[in-house]
Amino acid sequence: MMRRSYRFMAAAAVCSLAATKLTAVCAFAPPSSSAFLSSKQSAPQWLPTTAMTTTTGSSSSSIHQLSMLPSSTLQLATEEPANSLIYTILHTPTLWSILAMTSIVALLVLWEETIHNIRSSTPKAIVPVIDSMLAEVGGLGFIGLFLSTVVTGGPLGQIIGRLSEDYLGDEELLLEAFEFLHTFFFEVGILFFVVAGVCVGAVLEEVNKLSEISELALDADGDGEVTLDELAEALDVSCMIVDTDGDGILSEEEKVDALKSTASNYNFIQAIIAERSMSEVDRAGECLVARERILGKYSLPQEFEIDAYFGKIFGENLEESVELSPITWLPLIPLIALENSVDLSRDVVSASSSNAFESCGYFFATPWVFYPTIFFQALSLTWALFNFWKMTSIKKMLLPTLVTDGVNGEAALLPPRYTIDEIRNNFNSSPSIFAWGEQFFTGGGAKTSPPRNEHEELFGAVGAKFEGVYRDSMRFSTWLCVALIVYSTTQIVFR
Repeated sequence: MMRRSYRFMAAAAVCSLAATKLTAVCAFAPPSSSAFLSSKQSAPQWLPTTAMTTTTGSSSSSIHQLSMLPSSTLQLATEEPANSLIYTILHTPTLWSILAMTSIVALLVLWEETIHNIRSSTPKAIVPVIDSMLAEVGGLGFIGLFLSTVVTGGPLGQIIGRLSEDYLGDEELLLEAFEFLHTFFFEVGILFFVVAGVCVGAVLEEVNKLSEISELALDADGDGEVTLDELAEALDVSCMIVDTDGDGILSEEEKVDALKSTASNYNFIQAIIAERSMSEVDRAGECLVARERILGKYSLPQEFEIDAYFGKIFGENLEESVELSPITWLPLIPLIALENSVDLSRDVVSASSSNAFESCGYFFATPWVFYPTIFFQALSLTWALFNFWKMTSIKKMLLPTLVTDGVNGEAALLPPRYTIDEIRNNFNSSPSIFAWGEQFFTGGGAKTSPPRNEHEELFGAVGAKFEGVYRDSMRFSTWLCVALIVYSTTQIVFR
């Protein structure tokens, strides 16, 4: 009798312990561990539903029922208290909500510190460029907020959903298309600013190197001043007879004759290759040649720093070059609409959709989508090369020419080529179809805004509008290239 009582007490203690642990499991275990205890489901047949009896066979029956519990539950019942506390904390939703919000705050702090460090370490001439880029990023963020509160999740959502269901057959398709296109616009904008930032950094680095390169590579005698002879020797300039009459004095006529003989006849490709293959020393030499011209023409002191001057001018013009006007997106709308129609016609929104594979191959198999894409890619490449060639050609016309006189061996600085009427009249920076394009996009170009001086004549069909036109041309060309790369890679190639 005593032995049966002990067995009963042991069985009761085990059942009580099991009930306590099962309550804890139901309260804190994830759904995968406690689904079998859910109150919304009927209890399995093997789970005890009646109170234990006090019969002699009750203890063996209880032990049999406990043996049928899942092993994971029995393992939780034997865990140490410390491990149970950690398990409970890690499965508390409040913890993960706090961690998520802390991560967002940390990203905001990192963003502010990064902007502060960039502004403090950037020359004053370039600070407006940083401000312009931040303003554009803020504008893209406002568009996202407007779409999420007014369009996709706001009062216009029902109207757009009804239109999507009536004309596209799916209520959510057009709403998701809005979100995808905004994401695409945002990605293109951010990448454009990254590219612009890289260009700013590269140019600043090159400008900052000019003074150092001049002192180390060009100042042969180490007196801190680069003479024309030192410059000519370092750059290995052409040697020619300039003083044709041998009187020891270089007249303007002798300089003009020498300049005509040095006029290069590079074609489109050769000019681009020659410019890209220039060394840092050669570029520094060009800047010093320009400095000599400026000093002589405007009677500036010898302390004039050409690198600081270039940095200031660069910053003033680049501020407008990184701005994205809303009308910038208009030329890209037809191409993106064609590309996106391939997805929408198959109930696909973008490459991130679960059924994105249904559109695979149709971008290349559909001629009215494939050929415009190739056209825009070729246009982007040609446009960029033309901008590069035109700026290079005009730079060559503006720079003085440094030569070494074959008679006395002295360096001579010839005037810029554009000052010679014959050379300027033979120069054409708007060949063939490019002249028509410049006149068309500038509302007449030189016909409505004729050049006001010899300098503006170098820009060909653009005329007096050259400054704004080619600043915008380089900006739009870069933006178009970035947009095509982003769409082609994220929506077609990666799929």
